[in-house]
Amino acid sequence: MQDNNELMQFLSVSWLYEQYQNLIGARHERRWLAEKYWRLNGGEKVVDIGCGPGVALDYLPRDVLYVGFDISEDYIRTAQKKFGKRATFIVSTAREFLYKPDSRLNSSDLVLCNGVLHHLEDREAIEVLQLSKEIMSPLGRLVCIEPAFLVHQEHISRWIMSRDRGSHIRTEQEWQELVSSVFHTFTTSIATGLIRIPYSHIIIECQKEARGL
Repeated sequence: MQDNNELMQFLSVSWLYEQYQNLIGARHERRWLAEKYWRLNGGEKVVDIGCGPGVALDYLPRDVLYVGFDISEDYIRTAQKKFGKRATFIVSTAREFLYKPDSRLNSSDLVLCNGVLHHLEDREAIEVLQLSKEIMSPLGRLVCIEPAFLVHQEHISRWIMSRDRGSHIRTEQEWQELVSSVFHTFTTSIATGLIRIPYSHIIIECQKEARGL
């Protein structure tokens, strides 16, 4: 995993990360995702890959069965302190779970991956996708949101995005090629204006199995 600027150290502190996210308007983004893409009614099982301090839980029904994992011990401590017994939080990586499966992740109705894959090289990102597919229920879904470069993009937007602490931002076509190496059934959508700075995002929704009409 690589980060390309000094934001890495700043945002590795959980409370600073949350303040930064609030400053750029991430709450609006998460509410929009919850309504348009997560689409949960309650009672589902959710696995959050790279969950950070667990902020997605604030936008999920209270009775979901939630399991989040992240490589950062500080993020996980913060999540455990805030949400307590409402959820399960684990310090781990996708690779560790691939080679040492954990039954707590199995049969997930929704797998979340919010802003994780653009920090990863292709091989690492594919491991995340592979794990997601393995732990999903037959009718489960994976929903990712990531920064995406556009074919035609304002210079200021591209300049700001090029300084993201994740050094593997891809174009829509590159994201599609990456995802298609693991999933046969998926859709992508481009969104702009989700946060207060000029970023473009891609929302990737994958299904484990193709669904009949």
